[in-house]
Amino acid sequence: MLSCAHWLSWRCGIALGAGREKVRVAHALATLPLVDDALRIGQLSYSKVRALTRVATAEIEAKLVDIARHSTAAQLEKVCRLYAQTQPQPRPTHPDEPTRWLRVRDTSDGMVRIEIQLRPEEAARVLQAADVSAGTRVDGIVAMAEAVLRGDQPDRPPVELMVHIDATTLTGHHPEAGIPAETSRRLLCDAGVIPVLEDATGTPLDVGRKTRTFPPSLRRALVARDGGCRFPGCTNRRYVDGHHIRHWVDGGETSLGNGLLLCSVHHALVHEGGFDVVTDGTDVRFLSPRGDEVGPAGVPAEPSASLPTVPAPELLWDGDPVDYDAVIDCLVPRDSPESPETRAENQRRPASIDARYGAP
Repeated sequence: MLSCAHWLSWRCGIALGAGREKVRVAHALATLPLVDDALRIGQLSYSKVRALTRVATAEIEAKLVDIARHSTAAQLEKVCRLYAQTQPQPRPTHPDEPTRWLRVRDTSDGMVRIEIQLRPEEAARVLQAADVSAGTRVDGIVAMAEAVLRGDQPDRPPVELMVHIDATTLTGHHPEAGIPAETSRRLLCDAGVIPVLEDATGTPLDVGRKTRTFPPSLRRALVARDGGCRFPGCTNRRYVDGHHIRHWVDGGETSLGNGLLLCSVHHALVHEGGFDVVTDGTDVRFLSPRGDEVGPAGVPAEPSASLPTVPAPELLWDGDPVDYDAVIDCLVPRDSPESPETRAENQRRPASIDARYGAP
């Protein structure tokens, strides 16, 4: 799967956005034992825990759990939002330090790492555009780059790449070849190919004609039939590749019956990842490297007897209006001496607030 959120969407019927939020909450609970325990025993609902994990720290975790038990989910959302507004935003450590930068470096595993620092509003636009462009943000950023390179010609490849390959390396995974055979197959699945025959000194002897690419009419038919990536559970619909079920170099036709759409991640899985695609002319099946069919597993008809019975969360709110200023004051420590205004505000604080959480 592209991510845990995609697995939740496929296997549990959860929307991608909600799935990503559940994954975020799960990671946060690993560092918040009191919130985790309150959710486990049913004292707090998931909606409340979702709000708490956005702002909770070890220092205020206990207070937040108590506030959550004495408020509704909507009230707690407002408390967490107001508390987040009181926290200082990170500032540059040096006044001359640039606020925006881009770094690119190669990693030891052969990948390239790109780091970028933007202003909050700029980062929000980039991430929103990435979410719209593809199913995951990484694929979305790549898709945006391809769209810029492609320009207003959506049916043409975004770039032309010339790869020099010695004839002796074309039979398989030659140890000295720069690009493995399966990677070459994937790159050429829906690309125009112009073979250039050169002699030992690099002088062109023959230039062939472009072959194997899916023509625009066939791509439109694939899009109309498949809608997007055909890999089970994948929701990517934009910037997908045309894939030959039986590869072109093995005699496969460039036809609707021998083609399907795959996103870049699953296209790589089918080629370099050892997955396979088989068809009987009507149905298409995907097989894992072990030969198992990729598809949703069966759901048990009855819940497991070992699952614990969790009671409904208990709400301790007494129905009185919430004094949000007083609640936030309990969470934000006061390091400065008490001013006359603060002293007057403290005199108006409900006694139950001080008794429950203690004076800050």
